[in-house]
Amino acid sequence: MWWIVIGSAVIYGFYLVLVSIFYKGWRQIAVFVPKGDEVIRIKISVIVACRNEKNHIRQLISCLAQQSFQEFELIIINDHSVDATRNYIKSAQETYPKIQLVDAAGFGKKNALIEGINISTGDLIITTDADCLPSYHWLESIACFYEKNPCDLIICPVKFSGKDDLFSNLQALEFTSLIASGAGAAGAGMPVLCNGANLAFAKKSWKDSRSCLHEEEMSGDDMFLLESIKKRKGVIRFLKSESAFVTTQPSGTLIEFIKQRRRWASKSSAYTDWQIIFTAGIVFLVNLEMVTLLMLSFVYPACFFVFVALFLAKSLLDTFFLNSVKTFFQLNNVWIYSFLLSVIYPFYIVFIAISTLLVKPDKWK
Repeated sequence: MWWIVIGSAVIYGFYLVLVSIFYKGWRQIAVFVPKGDEVIRIKISVIVACRNEKNHIRQLISCLAQQSFQEFELIIINDHSVDATRNYIKSAQETYPKIQLVDAAGFGKKNALIEGINISTGDLIITTDADCLPSYHWLESIACFYEKNPCDLIICPVKFSGKDDLFSNLQALEFTSLIASGAGAAGAGMPVLCNGANLAFAKKSWKDSRSCLHEEEMSGDDMFLLESIKKRKGVIRFLKSESAFVTTQPSGTLIEFIKQRRRWASKSSAYTDWQIIFTAGIVFLVNLEMVTLLMLSFVYPACFFVFVALFLAKSLLDTFFLNSVKTFFQLNNVWIYSFLLSVIYPFYIVFIAISTLLVKPDKWK
């Protein structure tokens, strides 16, 4: 019994250190507010890969057409859509001729992005997804930040918007925990997470990383780029600005949600950065420990008390961290949803990890 207690304490201890690093890193990042009168000299290319996005692409193009900063190149790569996506883009070109429509030669989102970046002329590349909606000052904020803080990679904020129901709110909180953890890690000087839905990087840095993007993997263009830049001692920053947000919709069904998370998890076996591996490993182990303790409780009742202690300690720690970022990410009822998420999360993490190992995920969303 004692070895169970000691093992649980050691794993939780590592998790405590990890979350503490994220919290400290988040607090160290200064809020960036563009003044609005800065001179932006850098040439920007916005790259969007899309497939079967007829329900979203019009809204994205509309947001881009209304950006406060309009000196940018826009390349939209159509990855073999079988719906009306391409027609919508073509019709939008009539009123917004800035759009460059490219029909992808290869298949898959990663190949589409590579094709778009290869033909781009900008020095700063900014990527987003077809189902995202950027804020009015999105490009202006990123450009101003890059001018004042030259770097290889800028991790930009993403949040969910949509229905105010239990499933959507739990997704929003879980997603925020990932984005905020990645931000805190970057602030602490150990970047371990980014999201291609809102990412900016120097084209030269991308070219230098071209051979490290693991084209054999179905996804991970964002994470493999981060890993490569980090390996070369490049500068990676998080843009802590409310005007730099893009919003996206949560998954509509549980099956869609699970498919998405399995795609994200599928690329983890190709990571080589020890900090990324360590972070993923500790998060998985602390959740696996909770599931294991609960199962052992049916055979060894004393394990239930260890489970309760670990559950409460982890739940309070997670809630404390989420509460520290709730204002920036505009979260509501953090304590309630954090507790509910704490109940579900260990089973969800273990299931995603094991199912991803057993069955390969789909290639596109």
